Amino acid sequence: MVRRGIWIAPLLLATLGIGVVVAVGMADAGTAQRPEPATPDSPLLAEIAEQIALPARTWTASGTHTAQGYTSEAARTLSVEGMKADCDNINLNKKLAADFRSDVFRPGMKGFFYKCQRVGQGLNKYWFTISSANHAQIDTLCDPHTKYPLVYDAPHHTYWLDKPFTCTSRVDPS
Repeated sequence: MVRRGIWIAPLLLATLGIGVVVAVGMADAGTAQRPEPATPDSPLLAEIAEQIALPARTWTASGTHTAQGYTSEAARTLSVEGMKADCDNINLNKKLAADFRSDVFRPGMKGFFYKCQRVGQGLNKYWFTISSANHAQIDTLCDPHTKYPLVYDAPHHTYWLDKPFTCTSRVDPS
């Protein structure tokens, strides 16, 4: 009985040691597979910034907003297909808008939409980050009373009515 106890203890310790090595190795493997965030001097980000004329100093807001898509300018019948296609496109390809809603804000707003989810009957929810060199444009974007006129989206054959943007974070240029 004592001998078994003596042999069981080293075997148990060896098994636990192997378990710890396997667990640590698995944690390291999971961490190693995650890509590092791009740095500001990334050639890709520099090219994007140049192509969309992103100013060096911008105010930035991030958050969510909802929108409804319609089949016509009358905005009576929901465009279920257009709304699904837009969500699928955002989730697959993301969306970079070099001159976001210039009909509301005038030129200068740079928008990035990176996630979309259907949240109700005829309602899509979008996650965004939007920048502008004009502080007032960001203030207008984050104002819950800003009204957005209907806008036509040719690729999805859908008329969109944007609801107010909920800004959960705002960053001044540094």
